This record gives sequence, C-alpha cells and structure tokens, in this order.
Amino acid sequence: MAEKFFHTELKLQIEKIAKDSKKYKRINVEKKIPIPHPNQELVFHYKPEINLITKTGKRIIFEILDDQINDYNLILADIIQCYLIDNTMNVFFISKDDEGYNLTKKLSKIVGSILEDKGFFKNEIPEVFVYTISYEEVQSGQSVDILKKFAKKDGWG
Repeated sequence: MAEKFFHTELKLQIEKIAKDSKKYKRINVEKKIPIPHPNQELVFHYKPEINLITKTGKRIIFEILDDQINDYNLILADIIQCYLIDNTMNVFFISKDDEGYNLTKKLSKIVGSILEDKGFFKNEIPEVFVYTISYEEVQSGQSVDILKKFAKKDGWG
C-alpha cells in the first residue's frame, strides 16, 4: 500500500512541477515509448513513470524505484531501456533509500562506461541523476519541496 502511494504521489508532484515550468510540449504519464529497430520486425516498448518532451524534441525520463531495489536486474533493465530511447537527454531515478541510490548510481556508471568502450560518444549517452526521497518524506508532503529543489538545480522544472 505504501509503495502505491509513494509512486502515485511522486508522479503527481513531478507532473505538476513540469506543467508549472511550461518547458515541455508534452508530459506523458505511464505512456509506452517504442524502442525502434531498423528492420521493424519487432518493436519493444518501454513504459517509464513519466517522460517529458521538451520544445526541441528532447526527452527526459523519470523512473521511481521501490521494489526494484530487491533485484538489481530490474534497475539495470530500466537503465538500458532509457538509453535505447531516441532523443533521451536525461534520466532521473528516484529511490526510497540510500541502498537504491548507491546501486542505481553504480549501475548507471557501469552501463555508461561499457557504452563508451563500445564506441558511443559521451554526448550520445543520457545523463543519469539519482535522487533519494523516502516514504516518510512523501507522506509528510516534504517531497514537494525536495523535488522543486532538485528541479531547479538540475534544470527540469
């Protein structure tokens, strides 16, 4: 029950901050994004919590982590899918605790390094940000101010 509240509240708060900023031509909540393949035989879809489309067509993705922290493969899958989406500029992960924060930071650095080693240019790899916001901060309403501070600092709100 707490996880559903955590997800729902954070999505609503991020969506409101994004709308208030007037920086985005589209704000998509839990909308599938196609991961295209050149021969189009099979199209995968990725469904982040929120993805924002800037006025220049760049994409900003938000993923809210809670139970994924128990299986690093789920976080890894989210990271890789974010990297495969066209025009992704930034990816923001929100973890409920320091364990998830540290794991997500570590995994995103490893994947980014592997992609660079495989010939990707640094500017082709989305920048990953990881935030920690606890259940208690969401329940008490403190998460609104925390997200606003992050949005201002990191330029998405």
